Amino acid sequence: MFKKIDHKILAPVIILSIVGLLMIFSTAGLSYALRQGIWFIVALSLALTFSKVSPRIWYNISPFIYAVTIILLFVILFSHGVYPKRWFRLGWFSFQPSEFAKLATILILANFLARRKKMESFADMFIPLLIATIPAALIFVEPDLGAAQIFFPILIVMLYWGGMPGAKIFIFFSPIISAAASFSIYIWVFYIIALTVFLYFHRQLGDFVYGLVSNSLAGLTMPIVWHSLKAYQQKRIISFFSPWVDPQGMSWQIIQSKIAIGSGRLFGKGFLSGTQKKLEFLPERHTDFIFSCLGEEFGLIGITLTLLIIVYLLYRIIVLVKETKNRFSSICACGICAWLGYQTFLNIGMTIGLLPITGVPLPFISYGGSSLLASFMAIGVCLAITKSKLEYS
Repeated sequence: MFKKIDHKILAPVIILSIVGLLMIFSTAGLSYALRQGIWFIVALSLALTFSKVSPRIWYNISPFIYAVTIILLFVILFSHGVYPKRWFRLGWFSFQPSEFAKLATILILANFLARRKKMESFADMFIPLLIATIPAALIFVEPDLGAAQIFFPILIVMLYWGGMPGAKIFIFFSPIISAAASFSIYIWVFYIIALTVFLYFHRQLGDFVYGLVSNSLAGLTMPIVWHSLKAYQQKRIISFFSPWVDPQGMSWQIIQSKIAIGSGRLFGKGFLSGTQKKLEFLPERHTDFIFSCLGEEFGLIGITLTLLIIVYLLYRIIVLVKETKNRFSSICACGICAWLGYQTFLNIGMTIGLLPITGVPLPFISYGGSSLLASFMAIGVCLAITKSKLEYS
């Protein structure tokens, strides 16, 4: 079964999953660990199965996979389940379509970008943007802001590797920076001045006009967008910038997460010895905040080793991206690397207080069958690409 499998990609994934099982057992108990163990076996089997599927087949069926995923996201919004509407529940079994939508979107984006020989204007970004926005918008309405925002970094990385100039990508998405900077009028004015200088030396009139108009509108309309956010989403952003404003409320998770990681010091308190499990200070400790418990029980040494394994996995996928001759396969692997890398960055950044709480799982480690299945499916696609990376078609 493991013949011709790239163990340099598969091995770190298995190690990370085992780390996840150990931490789930420590933080949530045997029943959760057994359930995750079953998902791990199923996910590994799927990855090995996917590794046997030619990238040419993924190219051909990617529109179908994307369409089915969008339909599922629509259906879940109109279901009569409990709010928020993120899961299909069938007895003890439940799955989250948003996790699989990430891989489906990567496949269809790779399909589209592989057929484009030139990527040099804003118009060339319209269809890829539409492809990424549809699932992101549906997931945002569920609501799941954390999962929804992951689609756009994936899109940006895939556009760049697909041939779109970096300056064009920056100008096109610069209104997002303007919106973020608008929380401070001084920062926003400084940003607009710096952007104007950049656009002037860029020496393209269309880009100059678009950049100034779109950034001005984004900055000026941000207050309206802010008030349209749900109260809990506003509180999460506020708690990120001022975590001690509401230490017993929305900031509780961030504060307790920092305390857990810091209390682990260099070597940690030891496996099964974390106080977060015994005293239950930290909510979601086996899902979104499992990294905090890892730091508490295994300390800086455990965190560093885990991060090195993650970095090595991403490095191996990047090597695959560069070595693969087929354009679709290379762009697809690039999207998978962007997905896993950015989601890891989001989760860890959240747990150490560098980013707002977004509620995204740590790939391969956090508890959750849908996340584990989707991540292993993506690895399966990468394993399939390794077998034909020297083929041009």
